[in-house]
Order: sequence, then C-alpha cells, then structure tokens
Amino acid sequence: MRDVVGSRVLAGAERAGGTRMKVIALSCTQRRLPSLTDALLDAAISGLVREADDAQIQRIRLIDHRIAMCEGEDTCLDPEVGRCTIDDDFARVVDLAEGAQAMLLAMPVYAGNVPAVLKIFQERLKSFMNAGQRPFGDLLVGTIVHSRTMLTEPALGSLFPWYLRLRNKNVASACVTQNVHPDLTRTAAVDLCVAVGRQLGMTLDVSRSPAVDRALLPLVQSSARPRCGDPTASAPGS
Repeated sequence: MRDVVGSRVLAGAERAGGTRMKVIALSCTQRRLPSLTDALLDAAISGLVREADDAQIQRIRLIDHRIAMCEGEDTCLDPEVGRCTIDDDFARVVDLAEGAQAMLLAMPVYAGNVPAVLKIFQERLKSFMNAGQRPFGDLLVGTIVHSRTMLTEPALGSLFPWYLRLRNKNVASACVTQNVHPDLTRTAAVDLCVAVGRQLGMTLDVSRSPAVDRALLPLVQSSARPRCGDPTASAPGS
C-alpha cells in the first residue's frame, strides 16, 4: 500500500501479473488532525490491505481543501461550459480520485445527516451530471459513520441516493456510537472498521482474479419444526 499524499510507504509487493487497485480514503470530518474519523478510517485501511496488500491508497481530507458552496446557477450543465466555473480546490480533489476502483468513506454525524463539508462536495459534483464518466462514481465502497449519541443509521441512509446517482456499490458499512465511551478507538468500533476494510479488500481481490479458498463459516440450521396443521403440531403439550 502506498499513501500517495503522505511520504510514508507501507510494505506490499505487487502481485505478479495483477493490476494495482487505487482506493480513495475519503475523510469527511470537519476537524483538523488528529480526528476520530481519521483514526477509524485508518483502521479500515489496515483491514483493506490485509486482503489487497498492493492497493494504492489515495487519502483525501475534504476539510483540507478549499471547496466553496455550489452557487446553484447550473452553468456547469451547459454543454458549452461543461464544468464548474468556481475557482477553488474542487478540480484538484476530482483529479486526486482519477483512476480509482474503490472508496473507503468515513464521516461523523453532527446534526443527524451528512456533515456540511461532504454535502457541499456532493452538490459540486453535480457539475458532472451529464458526463459519461462521473468522478467518484462506479466504485466499490465501504462506509463508516460515527456519532456521539445516535442517528448514525439515518445519516448512512442519506448517502445511498448519492451512491446510486454515481453508480457506486456499497459492499460494507459500520455505524458506531460513542455514548459513554470516552475513546472509541479503545472499543470494538476499531474492529468493525477493520472488518469493513477487509470486506472491501476481499471484494476488490475477487474482482480482479479468481477467488482464493477462504475459510467458510459453518451453516447452522435449526431442527425441523412441525408445520401448522400437522397432527404433531396440535398434539397436547407440543
């Protein structure tokens, strides 16, 4: 795995004859580093590289880029314009995602929905509505949502219309709530995020090569039960 934003390079040899997968690690927190969102995202990345150890990770922290709100004039939808005309870092963020096959998205819940920094970015992506290839689209996705108290599931649900418009496929999700825990990074939340990353990594690995043998969980079936109306079902004491 190579973090193409930072200078740190983690071990991970490229598979012979294989294709390196580029994965976006999208942090949607509105806090500067260090942040809980980034810590949970790091856990998911560690899980992903356990299954796809040659993946190229492109980290993107939306809050570190200057992305202005959509002005709602829809100039970008004019075929003669074809792009957003606001002069900021939006185009650079889009370029960072070029060539990606998958995305890990982590976000906090501040007010029962997606954070403002992500909502602004979603609306700016409207400028590619008529494009044949949409940035941040056609991806396999793993999603992590966390909050202090509640409403993680509704916030997760609000992402799916966006995923559908971009033709993304969410393969794994985790919703974690802090509640009374002072530090979520010292709870099973980390294990859940690792599992999200592993599931995404396994899905990526299978998509580019024949599935390898994996340990299967035993199928546990309950014992046969009498059907309604059977004599044994209506017998006394049954």
